[in-house]
Amino acid sequence: LAREDQRERKREVLLREAAALINKNGFHATSLEDIAIGLGVTKTALYYYFPNKQKLLSACMDRVMKVAFEAAEEAKARGSSGREKLMLALQLYLEKLIDEMSCCVIVSEESSMLPEDRMAHQKQRDKYDTIIRNLVKEGIKDGSIVPCDPKLVTFTLLGAVHWVPKWFSHQGDWSSAQLSHAMMELFERALSAKPAAALARSVADWPDAASASPPVKPKAARTTRR
Repeated sequence: LAREDQRERKREVLLREAAALINKNGFHATSLEDIAIGLGVTKTALYYYFPNKQKLLSACMDRVMKVAFEAAEEAKARGSSGREKLMLALQLYLEKLIDEMSCCVIVSEESSMLPEDRMAHQKQRDKYDTIIRNLVKEGIKDGSIVPCDPKLVTFTLLGAVHWVPKWFSHQGDWSSAQLSHAMMELFERALSAKPAAALARSVADWPDAASASPPVKPKAARTTRR
């Protein structure tokens, strides 16, 4: 059992670092040899975990979906309304993707998967889309989200979340926690039946902490009437 745990941990490290390299250089421009060199391992060691580049991509996709489902389940357990559950599900998903996985951009490489792996992934992706869409419907039903098209909302929100790793940098001005809180505030204002009067003036106004507990919303700037 200890040996299996050790193997799985090593596999996770290889997967995360390989995904970061593929995200940086592109799937087609990155060979298994490039990945082995970048990880400081031999190609033989890499083949032990992933027999080819397509299987590595499939493993990345599987990990992304695992993170997505875990975030959704946690959100459903913690949220009190459809809107709260939706926002928390996306927030947790985004934070884990850019902090732990570096896999998010890889979702755009679905066409590069082997046919049998692509079909299995599409089923998981559709299952997750349904979960998010149902949270939107729940919010509409309980009055926390304005009447809208759940399909359009789901595609728009996930599209925005999946694009973040294209431009986000841990060396930038914002932490992943600050960014995820600010993006959810923006989404929430668009969907809420009782939208906030204003948004935070700066992403940096959000606390630099992960979402283990509900975020403390920054005070909005005061406005004066003329």
